[in-house]
Amino acid sequence: MQKGNLQDWIRGSAHSLPWKQRLRIAYESAQGLEYLHKMCNPPLVHRDIKTSNILLSTNLEAKVSDFGLVRDCSGPHVTTKVVGTPGYLDPYYASTSQLTEKSDVFSFGVILLELITGKSPIIQGPQGGQHLTQFVQQRLSKGKIESIVDPNMGGQYNINSIWKVADMALRCTNHPANRPDMKAIVTEFKEALNLEMSSMETSSVASEDISQYSGYSRNDFPTGGVVQSDNFEMVRMGGPPLHDYGPLAR
Repeated sequence: MQKGNLQDWIRGSAHSLPWKQRLRIAYESAQGLEYLHKMCNPPLVHRDIKTSNILLSTNLEAKVSDFGLVRDCSGPHVTTKVVGTPGYLDPYYASTSQLTEKSDVFSFGVILLELITGKSPIIQGPQGGQHLTQFVQQRLSKGKIESIVDPNMGGQYNINSIWKVADMALRCTNHPANRPDMKAIVTEFKEALNLEMSSMETSSVASEDISQYSGYSRNDFPTGGVVQSDNFEMVRMGGPPLHDYGPLAR
């Protein structure tokens, strides 16, 4: 694909993605997985969902790829040889060999944490490797969400949107019985996108209000002309309506 894969954009030194674009990529990827799980006959499980298997088009539209490990998962209990990529592999599937669509949900949750943090699924440290879910849980337990956010985003995000996606990611990586399905995840992403777009609309309106006072000095502002934000460079980012986002899996 023209723009490579998501892993290159998250952890590659030559690229950076704003939060709104990360949300759209995650939303489109979720649509692809929902297609496999809910719309294919028989339903399919990908088994190797990871950032390097999410390809990006010229317009950074996400396409789920690499279906070499896909398995029919129409039965209630499908036992298979365990396959997958370390860091993305569902621990429940790895320990029981019981495959369900929730195995893909776990891997998708790890991808969401990568999009938030910019870190790899396994974080190497002096004490050895730590899984990204543990890293995030430790910091969120102290309410320090800003400490996990990828600094490459430059602080340009709606914090409520970050919290919503982080919560979704941790539910995706919970015990299988407590994980949402991909249909529910797609619905939640619409809400997260709406939060982010509403935030950008507000910033845009604030910038437009400021511009009408551009001929005044700071002390000459008319009554009510109070600057609400220090961010003078935020621009309004338009885009298609939510129902136009995201191709189905190819």
